[in-house]
Amino acid sequence: MKTSRVQHKNSPHLRKLIFLILGSFAIGLIFFFGIGWCYMKFLQPVSNQSDWGLLGGFTSLMSLALVAGGLTFAGYEYISKENAKTREEAKLSYDIYKAISDKLTAPEQEAARRWILTNIEAWKAEEDIAAWYQKTQAKIMECQPGDGKSLPEGHAAVKLTLNCFDYIGFVAEHYWNIDNDSLDWISPPIAKVWKLLGPYVAQVREVKAASDYYVSADKFGKRCIEWRVENGLPDEKIVPSGQV
Repeated sequence: MKTSRVQHKNSPHLRKLIFLILGSFAIGLIFFFGIGWCYMKFLQPVSNQSDWGLLGGFTSLMSLALVAGGLTFAGYEYISKENAKTREEAKLSYDIYKAISDKLTAPEQEAARRWILTNIEAWKAEEDIAAWYQKTQAKIMECQPGDGKSLPEGHAAVKLTLNCFDYIGFVAEHYWNIDNDSLDWISPPIAKVWKLLGPYVAQVREVKAASDYYVSADKFGKRCIEWRVENGLPDEKIVPSGQV
């Protein structure tokens, strides 16, 4: 039963292939007899010669003209498709740029990053990472007095920022051919925030044994930091906790 279904499924393609071969053969015959008819009707009376060997030269000349015309047409089609592809890629890149720009500059996103920059202290290499994480986690989960929100302000800010960075990182990795100009524009806010959130995300990943915890955000945050270091760009000053 399985074999018969496969054969039934492939039979339309086989028929199309047979029709294509027969059609090509028929067109070739028509073309050949058409050239012979043109030779007998026009060239032979003009040349007053009945040497059929001339037909071979005439056929070769016509074939060369057809090949040259076909190559010209194929080249034109290729250039047109490449130009169209370039325009489509440019439009897609612009659409992605605008979507990311709108997301980064949304008021709630800017407020979330501002909370992170003013409330989370950067981890220092000599500092115990576990102690720093506990202190940072307590700050993030701290509830404001009389606040009836479902999430603490810090938790909402961190979650909103991580979701935004994860989206940008995923798009940049899979759909956006990001270049130096784009990184020059997008890296400052992401690098500055990721220096604070990067160690936190890494510690959450270890504590929860969740290796896939905001992987795209982590990759892109590190990429922005590394790009700025490689290009000798200075770090933006991070406002200390509790200061504007």
